[in-house]
Amino acid sequence: MNAVIEAKPYSKKTFLVCIGIASFLQWLTYQLLTHAKLGSSAECFALAQTFVVLLVAPYLAALSVRSESGSSSSAHLLSLSPISFGKPLLIRFAISQIPLLCWVFLSTNFSVFVIGMSIDKVLKMLVVLGLFSFSTGAIGMWGTQVFKDAIFGTECAYFLSCILIGSAFFFMPLGRYINNLQPIIQPVLHLNPLVAVCNIFDGMDIFRTPLLYERTPITSYDFSYPSWYIICFWQLLIAGCCFLVSWLICRIRKVCIYIFKIATITVKRLNAS
Repeated sequence: MNAVIEAKPYSKKTFLVCIGIASFLQWLTYQLLTHAKLGSSAECFALAQTFVVLLVAPYLAALSVRSESGSSSSAHLLSLSPISFGKPLLIRFAISQIPLLCWVFLSTNFSVFVIGMSIDKVLKMLVVLGLFSFSTGAIGMWGTQVFKDAIFGTECAYFLSCILIGSAFFFMPLGRYINNLQPIIQPVLHLNPLVAVCNIFDGMDIFRTPLLYERTPITSYDFSYPSWYIICFWQLLIAGCCFLVSWLICRIRKVCIYIFKIATITVKRLNAS
């Protein structure tokens, strides 16, 4: 049986450490968001959850890709069909997100009793954070395959997340060269993961808070926050594309390694004869 499929589950110590780190990051982020007055307690709590998922998911996925390399022989992987070859990578990727998903479940249910978040918002946040976990994790996995390093892969995911979140603030310099920013505002909002939280919490307008109102010209235009499920669709599409590219890179790399090994063995046999 493939060693990748028989991936060992997280130990209790590792599991608790992941949940503890995620909880600390959420508490720290929550304090910063409430201090900046970006919304109510429930809104800042949900935003803090989103930031934690965007921070933790890529690193967990990147570690799963790093541990996959060398766990199976190239000859065995090449004997699998293309679909079967992608299953070990997908299984290891899904297993890597289990601690974070458990933390999301515990943290979101915690908000019901402490902050008083309504049940419908809790269910929506569970779906959103779960999909964000896999989308940003897929980006981290793709970056690790490209750079062959878990740290660089994680940083690549952070960089792309910063672009998606901070894209609204790029309108300020763009306004010097583009007269009308209206056509590009909605596409930018569709790709911003924080906008999904704004749509779930009716009446939340993060760009019109005192801290952000004058830092982006988006408030000068007519815009509406896209529905949260539309943003989830785009995140799911990003996850699928990144996973597909990661699978192709891994497949090509294993083929090249296998060909190199066969060529080396052939040369040695010819020299020996």
